Amino acid sequence: MYRESLFTAFLLVFGQINCHRINKEKCVRDVADKVANLITKTRSECTLTPPDDLGFRPSDCGDLKKGEHESGVYKIYPAATSGFQVFCDMKSYEGGWTVIQKRTNGYVGFYRDWKAYKDGFGDLQKDFWLGNEYLNKLTEQGYYILRIDMWDFERNHKYAIYDTFVVNNEESGYKLEVAGYGGNAGDAFSYHNGDRFSTRDKESSSSKCASKYKGGWWYKSCHYANLNGRYLKGTHKTYADGINWKHWKGYNYSLKATRMMIRRV
Repeated sequence: MYRESLFTAFLLVFGQINCHRINKEKCVRDVADKVANLITKTRSECTLTPPDDLGFRPSDCGDLKKGEHESGVYKIYPAATSGFQVFCDMKSYEGGWTVIQKRTNGYVGFYRDWKAYKDGFGDLQKDFWLGNEYLNKLTEQGYYILRIDMWDFERNHKYAIYDTFVVNNEESGYKLEVAGYGGNAGDAFSYHNGDRFSTRDKESSSSKCASKYKGGWWYKSCHYANLNGRYLKGTHKTYADGINWKHWKGYNYSLKATRMMIRRV
């Protein structure tokens, strides 16, 4: 019945299928199968959205973890929003993580303006920044931990976990609250606690750190961490403008990959 309905819809839209010269029943089955396969393929490649008719409107990936076990792009509904898409990591470290930043290859440029960082940019399944406005909506609804994973070009991996992670509203300059370090990468991020976000067109201090170090970040005259800096592929001669984590690789080594993700506790 479902497949026949799909076929009927197909006819209504295209009005081009002519089955009278061949076995009509077989024609209907074949075309309906193709349409059904196309719909299945499209659904698998696009957003995995929980059905609204069940009344389930997850506020983050942690809510989704209760019923979903596949990592991918989902739509979530934090309070006071109409919903937006995020990438949920359901496999790493017990799952339920909402990924807020990812860098792997340098194809997406991160030296962008205020609006770009506010709204987010990139591809949620590849390299991206989720968006400061979304970070605010997420972290204002409860207590979140932040996990940062980093990889160098020699296949080494380090991580940092913070028990507190809050991004305040735009009126505050998306002021950062971060504390409670754990991990093996060294605590480079706590230095930025209390800082406002900076971009090349909206600097938070006279030091002009975003313009100087080619990123958008919570700069404090200027940084110990610069995960949205330039993708410079390892050792670089320029100073502190790469994907830097001072406490691990210093200011003249740009990391290969990073991932920032949060989970409610």
